[in-house]
Amino acid sequence: MTRLAGAVIAMATGALALAYLGFGWPILLIGGPLLVGVTITVLVLVLTERPRALLVERRAAVTGASAWKNAAERGENGGAGLMSGFFEISPQPRTVPEQRSALSSPARPAETRKR
Repeated sequence: MTRLAGAVIAMATGALALAYLGFGWPILLIGGPLLVGVTITVLVLVLTERPRALLVERRAAVTGASAWKNAAERGENGGAGLMSGFFEISPQPRTVPEQRSALSSPARPAETRKR
């Protein structure tokens, strides 16, 4: 994770340097704060990754269950979620209404058409 964070900060610094060479000093007014924001965000993610991983390991050790187990294996009711019933198959298939062909039924009567 630390190597990836370093790579992200290095790419952001390289992008800012390239923009500085191409556009001059005004690009630093936008790029400087963006580089600081990227650096702070990446550092916060690096610092919080280890405690998050420890928490996941501790929860898995206590419950004996994986965080990726599906709801049925955990014994949760499958019909209680936000999208419950959305993908249910109805007992009777729905019939599609007949479609009329454009050739068999014109949009306006034949006598009103231009000739």
